[in-house]
Amino acid sequence: MSLSNFARKAVSPIVGESEIKEAGDQHEIDQDGGSLNDTPVEQENPLGYNVDPFTAVYLVVSGVIGTGVFATPGSILNSMGSVGASYVLWVSGFIVALFQVFIYIEYVTYFKKRSGGEVAYLEQAYPRPKFMIPTVFAAVTVVFSYLNSSALAFGQFILNAAQVTPTTWKERGIGTGVLSAVVIGAAISTKWSLKVSNILGFVKVVTLLFISISGLVVLGGHTRVKDSHANFKDAWKGTTTDAQAIANAIIKASFSYGGFQYAFNVVGESKHPMRIYRYFVPGIMFLIFVLYILVVTALYAGGGSIEEIKASNNLATALFFRNTFGNESSVKALDSLVALSALGHLIAAVVSQSRALRECGRQGVLPFPELWVQSKPFGTPIVPLFFLWLVNVIVMIAPPAGDAYNFIVDIGGFSGYVFNLILVIGLLLVRRQRKSKSLGYAGWKTPLPVIIITILFDIFVIAISFVPPNNGSLIGSDVSFFYATYAVVSIGVISICILYYILWSTVLPKIGGYELRYFNYSLTNGELGRTVVKIPNSELADWDDTHNPEDLIHLGEK
Repeated sequence: MSLSNFARKAVSPIVGESEIKEAGDQHEIDQDGGSLNDTPVEQENPLGYNVDPFTAVYLVVSGVIGTGVFATPGSILNSMGSVGASYVLWVSGFIVALFQVFIYIEYVTYFKKRSGGEVAYLEQAYPRPKFMIPTVFAAVTVVFSYLNSSALAFGQFILNAAQVTPTTWKERGIGTGVLSAVVIGAAISTKWSLKVSNILGFVKVVTLLFISISGLVVLGGHTRVKDSHANFKDAWKGTTTDAQAIANAIIKASFSYGGFQYAFNVVGESKHPMRIYRYFVPGIMFLIFVLYILVVTALYAGGGSIEEIKASNNLATALFFRNTFGNESSVKALDSLVALSALGHLIAAVVSQSRALRECGRQGVLPFPELWVQSKPFGTPIVPLFFLWLVNVIVMIAPPAGDAYNFIVDIGGFSGYVFNLILVIGLLLVRRQRKSKSLGYAGWKTPLPVIIITILFDIFVIAISFVPPNNGSLIGSDVSFFYATYAVVSIGVISICILYYILWSTVLPKIGGYELRYFNYSLTNGELGRTVVKIPNSELADWDDTHNPEDLIHLGEK
């Protein structure tokens, strides 16, 4: 039995059996893994093919291992109240993340040539009403494409390593500089940006391995730490029953496992995506889970008392290094490694998000669609990268520190969960579309219970945003005003986008005496896109007789 067949048999009890169509079967309908509908599919990706198994693995590593595992263990322990309960959170967070990975992999089997991740998948899952979901998602994605948390974290930990007192504007200055450098690098060369990301991903794994091994040495009683088993005695003592605290801890644990989506945003830049995503991504997620458990165990063994770890907030790993090695040099080394971890996350995020914005432009619902799609002069998405830089610099510099900044970031996080819920439900709709076109599963089928659990989790996260704090106050934990303002505003922004769509697609055409039509186009480098045009009612019959939306107009030859 071949290795691939053995792996398929091994995971089939978890992910379900697959129905695989013969090669070439329904090729015209399925557009060779690109589209169920009429979106143009680039058979040769103008951005190149820079994603091999090695790069995909490290995109997951760089996306998931940012600063979360270094910053959240203390706050999760504080929220849950006991060591035993915190382990439950770390395990459940991994299970939820793995379920989401399974859902993304099934999308990949259907749309092998599409980059952009959820942008492309939402477009395919919700073809009706025409353009609505792409329009809403494109607007929200452009406005809320926030990457600056990693840039700011890089500034903070670099200042700590240099023993310079961090201030808001020092962190913002360094953050703006490193973000600009990363965007320029990604605009010049995707290949070398990903190589740097791979190297930094390797550094992350080595860092976690070092902490894990150090923790085992501490547990073995071979360091200066006294009674390294103390925190594991009566491990369930102090477990909270506060639903709000448990909910917040769940979100923090899930945050620490987030970021795997970055690898799925560059699927179209891999020549053999199913060989990569079907086995390598779940495998590396399991490895990260094992490292997380070992790191958390190390922190509990050598980070001091339970009370000290709880009070450490985002500095639990620094507390571990200080207690275990007994000098500040080790803490400075840790700060440098965490800064590099944040930098690796930032590079992966910039490359990944630029593909998502490019797919928004390819759908034709953003102004100047050709600019979003073109890849000149370096074979990279210049315009999406510029907008990523612009939005993040504005968000990083313009709002005052504290309430305004936290509020804006919270809006981005909440809207992300809303669209993830829509995406998971959309998988069921894609299955229905494929069934109607006599297409079966294409190599991976996520079990229905996994989909239902993921839907319930997203609903839970959205719902708890409206649960008031248990201290009797209506003030948020990271802002000084109403706790659910970010959720209300997020829903308001999405509603405004939907209202805009209704006006744009229905009301204004009736008032203006025209209808919307679209055509596909190609540019000189082979980039394909779609654009929407207004056709007066008097010319509509001629247009429909002479235009097929799937025909390509070569704009690049004009």
